[in-house]
Amino acid sequence: MSTIKKVIEVLASSDKSFEDALQRALTEASTTVKGIKSIYIKDQSCRVQDNKIVEYRITAKITFEVMHRWQPSTQGQAADEEVDGGGVPDYSGVRIKTEPDLPQAEGPGGSATAPESGGGYSN
Repeated sequence: MSTIKKVIEVLASSDKSFEDALQRALTEASTTVKGIKSIYIKDQSCRVQDNKIVEYRITAKITFEVMHRWQPSTQGQAADEEVDGGGVPDYSGVRIKTEPDLPQAEGPGGSATAPESGGGYSN
């Protein structure tokens, strides 16, 4: 079975080097993105002050595999244990509106700047 990949674009900076900015981007992204496969530097630039480079900046594209099964935090579970939610989200706590909103009578004024609507300039 082939895998599906997703790409996100991130920005990062460092006062040391482009490599450090790149590593910071990867380290930060890996806290929420799993299965990172590659990182591509799209753009790099520097911020200069008094004729010295004070900040190295990168724009990078990070590629990762799309996970096919939801895996919540493994708190209290073995790290290798796979959780199968059956692919069906649980909407039991969602309130669904079954009746349409009825039209409401217009309030005073018809303009956001009219004093009777609470708008306009006060003296």
